[in-house]
Amino acid sequence: MSRADKIVKEKRLFLKKGFSRDDLAAELGTNRTYLGEAMSTCRNCRWHEYINSFRMDFFLKTAGLAENRRVSIEDLASQCGFGSANTLNYYLKRDYGTTANAYRKNLSTALRAEGRAKTATLS
Repeated sequence: MSRADKIVKEKRLFLKKGFSRDDLAAELGTNRTYLGEAMSTCRNCRWHEYINSFRMDFFLKTAGLAENRRVSIEDLASQCGFGSANTLNYYLKRDYGTTANAYRKNLSTALRAEGRAKTATLS
């Protein structure tokens, strides 16, 4: 699974639309059954949870970037590999208790406050 993690991250396979367990198994030179068993045993999850965890990490890292501030949540979800904003929101609510809009708003507020603090320190 560590090799699978590395391949998925380095090649950003989680961003590909329709990327499947079969695709990852082929990348690893194994079959979907063994990959599924490894995910279940090593990560205690199924395919969608596994691949969406990479997408969630990517969203959390990119949602606050300046170039993404005006991108719709639907488009941002798509850029992160999710099929829809609803799927992104499902995982955000489940894991963080928030929605994509609320997360981005809170992040923007925090970034503005940090910027004000830096400006005050320089004065």
